[in-house]
Amino acid sequence: MDIHSIIHVNFPCRKCRENIQVTFETEQLTGVRCPNCDSGYTLMKPTIGDEILIDWEKEAIYQKARAEKTEQDKTELMALIIKVVELLTWRDEGNGHIRAIETLRQWLLLNGVPKALIELLDAKGPDGSSPTEYRN
Repeated sequence: MDIHSIIHVNFPCRKCRENIQVTFETEQLTGVRCPNCDSGYTLMKPTIGDEILIDWEKEAIYQKARAEKTEQDKTELMALIIKVVELLTWRDEGNGHIRAIETLRQWLLLNGVPKALIELLDAKGPDGSSPTEYRN
């Protein structure tokens, strides 16, 4: 939505108090001189209510999209937690635990989590082996 409003501005000259009139159409900035004393002024187009409303509408759309993304992220995180809990409760000689760690690492990699956190999940155990080396 493009707003092209003509805005009329008038103000008294600071030196001679002569009334100066300016009309803004599409320009955002204009220069004007007093017709009486030739003093120069630079003016910016005033913002009108409709333009402010459009800015608020854009901000509302952005915040809605951000909230929907946050909600989607929470849903994906909850699905991950459920999957990890399911894997951790398997009774299959520890393979569920290994698959849970691998699932968590995969999700962290896909979601741009800091590398240090991912490396923490692949840390060496007291016997020198990593949890993901237990597969054999």
